[in-house]
Formats: sequence, C-alpha cells, structure tokens
Amino acid sequence: MGALDEDEVVNFISRCARAALSDVNVPAGVNFNELIAAIKAGQFNTDQTSYWTAAIKGTHSAQRELIASALHGMYCDEALGQSARTNCATLFLPSVELDGIPASIIDQHQRYVGKGEEAKASASRDFFTKFNMLGLLSEAERHSIVSTACDRLNAAHQGMNNFYNEPPFAARLHEIVGASVVPETVRWKFVETVVSCAVGNQYGVSWAASPHYESMIKDFSPKALEMMLSIPGSKTLVGNKIQSYPACHKRFAELVGLLAGASIPTALQASYTYWMNELAKHQAS
Repeated sequence: MGALDEDEVVNFISRCARAALSDVNVPAGVNFNELIAAIKAGQFNTDQTSYWTAAIKGTHSAQRELIASALHGMYCDEALGQSARTNCATLFLPSVELDGIPASIIDQHQRYVGKGEEAKASASRDFFTKFNMLGLLSEAERHSIVSTACDRLNAAHQGMNNFYNEPPFAARLHEIVGASVVPETVRWKFVETVVSCAVGNQYGVSWAASPHYESMIKDFSPKALEMMLSIPGSKTLVGNKIQSYPACHKRFAELVGLLAGASIPTALQASYTYWMNELAKHQAS
C-alpha cells in the first residue's frame, strides 16, 4: 500500500465504490455470534430453520464457506449436545448448496486424523457419511471406514442376541457403502461380511437386517459378484455354513435369485445357473 501515491489511492477507492454501488444484490451477511448462540441454545423449530437457512443462502460465498467449516467443526465437538449437532446438520446443506463443499472441511478432517483426535475424527467420518462426501476422503480413509463397519457388524452377528443386535450395524454399513465406492483393498471383507450375515446360521437370519443385506447384494459390482459366487467353495466360515447347513444353503440360493440374470458376466453364468437350479429345487421341495 505504501508504494501507491495519493492519486492512485483515490482512483482505487473510487473504482471500489463504483463497483459496490453498481451491485444491486448486496449480501446482508450473517451475524456469526448470533448463529452460534442459536445453534447451542436448543434444537431449531421450523421458523428458526427457515430463518437461518434464508440468512445463510443470502450472505456472500466467503461467509458461507466459513459457516460450513464452523458447522462441521461444531458437529465434531464432543462437548456439544445432540440438539446442537442436529442443528449443524440441518444448516450444512444450505451452506454448501450454492458454492459446493469447501476444501477447508477436508483439511479440518485431516488435522483431526493427524493430531490423533480420534473422537473428532470419528464424528467427522460420520459427518462425511451423512452427507455422501466419503468420495472426498483418501482411499486409505475409506478403507478404514468400511473395514471398521464390517468388524462391528461381524461382532454383532457372532454375538449373543445377534438377530436383535444386527439391524443398526447393517444399516450403518449400508449407509457407508451407499455414500462411496468400496475400495478394492477391503472389497472381499465387505462381500464376505454381507453374505455371511445374509445367510445367517442354522437357526435363522435377522429379518430386520435382511433388507439391508439384500439391497447391498443387488448393488454388487461385477467383481463383487464374482467374489460372492466363489464363497460356497471357499474355506471360510460362511463357505462352511453354506456347505454344512441346509438352511444356509437355501438362503444363499435365494440371495443369488435376487440378481438379474442379464447383469451376470458371461464368466459367471455357469455358477449363476447352478444356484438358480438349486433355488428351483428348494422351491419345489
């Protein structure tokens, strides 16, 4: 600034003034302190949601980016109550609707991971899943998220009262894989986990969790289908269940029956036909 002489400064200010006055859409701005106080005060009612949504959409892009980053940071703050977190989630989509996801949120997530702030990193992963943003994370991050969800579902499946405990873990895995492509490095674990839980055990299956399993299987990629159809002949826990228990054998055939024949790659047609014949036998008996 010191390099500008007096005339240049005057001309510069004049141009700024003309540019500002020529813009009829001058953003009103958002009182940031009031917004934070409102978020922390309690869960928004309908009028509050409408007011703050309109205010955020009406401000300028730089402030929207600041608000979006603040909402993510507050959501990840374990000291805040659930109502404040719900408010953050409610306002996040309006804050990124016009300008997209700011890079600062990804940087903020990486700082949590780098500093070892596991509680915040876990909440941040939940945030990314909730808003279908997992694709913005690294493949290593997505591997960890899917792998952890599989481990938790497997633990519920193999634990006591598994038929009652599985549904929320199945729903969580379904939500995660619906938000991003499953990394190749964890695809076998994902397929094996879903198929194992879907065929259940000799006593039955968790019917409340079954819709999640069936939906994920219907969305299997060709590579995942190849893995699924190789399971009955594998020396795995789920392969042993299918070979040893008629009920599991039947349920696996029913799962194969969910797949559209036209979507089966040519190399897998023989295996697909075999299981369709097995399904026909079960239905006839």
